[in-house]
Amino acid sequence: MDDQTSLPPASSSLAAQRDPDRNLGSAERLGSAAGGSLLLLWGLRRGGLAGDLASAVAAGLLWRAATGDCPVKRAVAPSPLERRIAREQGWLSAAAATHAIVIDRPRQEIYRFWRDFSNLPRFMRHIVSIDVINDRRSRWTVKAPLGRLVEWIAHVVDDVPGERIAWEAEATADVPNHGQVEFHDAPDGAGTVVTATIAYQPPLGQAGRLLARLSREEPARQMAEDLRELKRYLEAGAAEIPPSPV
Repeated sequence: MDDQTSLPPASSSLAAQRDPDRNLGSAERLGSAAGGSLLLLWGLRRGGLAGDLASAVAAGLLWRAATGDCPVKRAVAPSPLERRIAREQGWLSAAAATHAIVIDRPRQEIYRFWRDFSNLPRFMRHIVSIDVINDRRSRWTVKAPLGRLVEWIAHVVDDVPGERIAWEAEATADVPNHGQVEFHDAPDGAGTVVTATIAYQPPLGQAGRLLARLSREEPARQMAEDLRELKRYLEAGAAEIPPSPV
């Protein structure tokens, strides 16, 4: 689903809307130019260490105004995936990520390992425990920023053996969330492409997203690290994977 385009944001310039490399509106660029110019003049007059620091900040503001791009704003802004998920789920905001990795193990084997959710804490460092209730439901305890623990019961909403597993938290969850993992044979026939997607509603909205990023707990980083650990774990032969049912 594409982002809504019927009414463009009033604060964005037409140039910024046409150029994906620009994320500042005309008012923001004008403010950066004015602030940068004043700060540069003050820095040049002041001199010394304080003046040099002011001039460096001014140069950044002037570059921001000239290019219409703010790396900091881009880094903390929701991605198209996050905006889409928040809109579809009716969340105030979403933190989400998708990541893929090639694992040199058969597709069915990796599927069976992941399908037993009690295996996930072996390679997902932010998961404290998963207690399997039955074939469809499991209780998750997960580390959150600032040393908190959150819990929820997840239920499987889609399960295609050897191809896909999808799950979502039940309505009583501390943090609304859902996830999906897909398994495909690698193009060269060597191993399996594992693609995982996770999404959740940050407890503090956009402030919660920023807090997660500042604490290095953002979904993109976690997902990449978790899949690398899964690859290491499975390729080392450390997993005891149940045989395929007859």
